Amino acid sequence: MTAGSVRTAVPAAGTDPAGRDGLGLAVLPAATEPVLARVAERAGEVDRAEADLWDELAAIGELDLLAAPLPLAAELTHALARRCTASAFALWGHRSAIAYHETTGTPLPDGAASGVVALASGMAPAFKEEAGLGEIPLLATDSPDGAIAVSGVLPWCSNLRPGGWVVTPVRWEDGRRAVVRHRRDADGVRVKELTGLTALDATASGVLLLDEVRIPAQDVLTRDMPAFRDGVRATFLQIQTAMCLGLAGAALDAAEAGADDVSREVLAEELSAAAEGWRQLREALAAGVRAASAVHAGGAGGPCDDASSGASPSGASASAAGAAPSASVRPVELVRVRLEAALLTGRATRLEQKIVGGRGYALASDTSRRAREAAFLPVQSPTETHLRHLLARAGVPVPTDGRA
Repeated sequence: MTAGSVRTAVPAAGTDPAGRDGLGLAVLPAATEPVLARVAERAGEVDRAEADLWDELAAIGELDLLAAPLPLAAELTHALARRCTASAFALWGHRSAIAYHETTGTPLPDGAASGVVALASGMAPAFKEEAGLGEIPLLATDSPDGAIAVSGVLPWCSNLRPGGWVVTPVRWEDGRRAVVRHRRDADGVRVKELTGLTALDATASGVLLLDEVRIPAQDVLTRDMPAFRDGVRATFLQIQTAMCLGLAGAALDAAEAGADDVSREVLAEELSAAAEGWRQLREALAAGVRAASAVHAGGAGGPCDDASSGASPSGASASAAGAAPSASVRPVELVRVRLEAALLTGRATRLEQKIVGGRGYALASDTSRRAREAAFLPVQSPTETHLRHLLARAGVPVPTDGRA
């Protein structure tokens, strides 16, 4: 089966996958099996930043899967997270940046679809600003030739690999907003590498410092920030949720496999609750992804572009496969499922630690790695505080232990 043919191999609604190996959203092509095996084999080396996780993402690119539609992208991210969350996180950043191009009808940079060139998502400030939690830190000024110049500091961005591209929001002093892209190695761009990160040293993360970086008109993706956010929200959050469920499922599988008779008895309630929580969140994610994909397949709306026919933000939709408009799923539901999946992951990894015991305390163990990967989720943007704020503002009960 080719990568192209598998993109249409989406199970019917209601399909319940056996176990936690998959989400039931799409069938991964057989060609991914050796790639996923290598991801699992090298997870420890990636954890220690002794291996380049992009080798496997480039291999996925060779299979023409980096720009896969949302159901397959979520399935692939889930599969990676079961084996190495750092790799899944890198895929999320790259696939999200692809969605930014799809949603705005902007051609991808050469090499991005194949993974020869990495894409970095620096869009967190745009979503924080929407929530009233800060202001976009990158300031733009107009140039006489139609280009813009951008200066400022983005405090965290990943996939900042040499030769890559970065997509960021910018603002003008007069209130205008835009989404732009620039080369990671462009004049005026400096990257301060972040090292010593818990489980993420291999993710090419750093502080992005821009000093009068020139952005030509063709690298301005859109000047309609509200429509853009609406157009990418589903992809942005649902792929993150798939990552959370991949890690949570791997931890629960390890916990169940390692439990002795005493553990099964005294931790029965926790094991049962976590297993049921995973099942419910998988169903919620699958329903949301299918809804988003169905609206996209219907062809509603058009690319989010201030030069288009004045479509409202809620009517913006993708112009290419995989960039499903968030209008198909209530934003508050996207947020709820994303938050609950992250909270479940924390509980699942702690449960695995309780059952595995001292062996899991060794840094080289998969148990320790998964616990450290899960420790990232409360600070991944949108952070747990950000997500809780959005739910509280919408008048939705805010979960404290993964259940509303």
